Amino acid sequence: MQKYRNQFIYQVFVRNYSEEGTFNALIKDLDRIKDLGTDILYLLPIHPIGIKERKGVYGSPYAIRDYKGISEDLGTLEDFKKLVKETHSRGMRLMLDVVYHHTAPDHPWVKEHPEFYHWKDGHLTNKIGDWTDIADFEFDNNPKLIELLTDALLYWVDLGVDGFRFDVAPMIPEVFYQFAFPKLKRVNPQLTFLAESVDPWFLSFLRYEGYTCLSDSEVYKYFDLEYDYDNQEKFLGYLKGEHPLEELRNRYRLQEIIYPKNYVKARNVENHDNARIRFFTQSYDKTMNWLGYCFFAKGIAFLHFGVETGTDHLPRLFEKDPVDWTKLDPEMVKMIKALAKMKKDPIFAQDDHYKIVSHKKDILHFEYENKEEIRVGIFNVGMETGVINVSLPEGIYTHSLTNEQVEIRHGVLSLSNRPIIFSIPKK
Repeated sequence: MQKYRNQFIYQVFVRNYSEEGTFNALIKDLDRIKDLGTDILYLLPIHPIGIKERKGVYGSPYAIRDYKGISEDLGTLEDFKKLVKETHSRGMRLMLDVVYHHTAPDHPWVKEHPEFYHWKDGHLTNKIGDWTDIADFEFDNNPKLIELLTDALLYWVDLGVDGFRFDVAPMIPEVFYQFAFPKLKRVNPQLTFLAESVDPWFLSFLRYEGYTCLSDSEVYKYFDLEYDYDNQEKFLGYLKGEHPLEELRNRYRLQEIIYPKNYVKARNVENHDNARIRFFTQSYDKTMNWLGYCFFAKGIAFLHFGVETGTDHLPRLFEKDPVDWTKLDPEMVKMIKALAKMKKDPIFAQDDHYKIVSHKKDILHFEYENKEEIRVGIFNVGMETGVINVSLPEGIYTHSLTNEQVEIRHGVLSLSNRPIIFSIPKK
């Protein structure tokens, strides 16, 4: 299996992937998804959604009332099995989103096992105020809860699921991972575990309130991959004009220091919880540069379905709101394919000789180096003009995506509105 830093995750919300919003409709588009270069197809939760306290007409897929069930609007169990089979037949792996911090308030366990839940003054409640459509688990002294949740995971593994993305993974105590993950890996040692980690502010808030919240370093003891949310404040702050880009660059550098050397972050610029990157940039060229970043920066690339249409509209989570695939952008698709192909190069998997370079201009500049080459990626996220100074050998090189010439003369490189990616061979 390829190393994770050579791979690409494609995130799908089945309800809003198509007008039909079904597994079978998704199956019809698997060839296109594979053709992008996708390695892992990641599905938002597919389970029946709670009715009590439901948000919107359709409800949040994160308010679950049956961990082994399938929401009727998506299809049947046989349809899901077919999706797994068809995904595997195309050389992709299938990852399910699991929500083990809470359930819908009308999950059967609320009545059958009230001791599983967080109560306050005799009322079923949750720890986070705006999560009003869910009821939080209480893991302390509840080994039966851990056993039942593990059993549900084993059920999906038996159906051929290749991995799991854990919603708010840091809010689930280590005792669960210590019990569940060894059992899962005995069944399938190749399972992939992706953690939705949390930003530092949220972690501090939860710990202050006395709730479980694991740090990214603690989460890495159990998970293969983590979200990049430790950088989220600086990333969004830059997009909103609140922070200089250098603060984000320094967050990337900090990751190189505080995490295990083989750490893998899911590099993404949008997902179901956050606005489209095009919403922030309002620029086609800026968007192309941020997509280039997702594949070039150290980590696993992560794209949210529909980004390849160039849309600035994030499908609503609680409603029927499908992507308009008639607006698929051929140029953007071509670039994603080229980036995914580039990502397979072993240089992107190495732990060392990785550099984040600063500039006075709003440029993201990353370099990898090995015995054969220096691989350079320059992403003009600020649509800067003119030139930048670079500490690289002079010469004329070939752009990895376009085959155009990239020239370095007198330590100067001309900027472009599109990603600049090239290799400098070592003599």
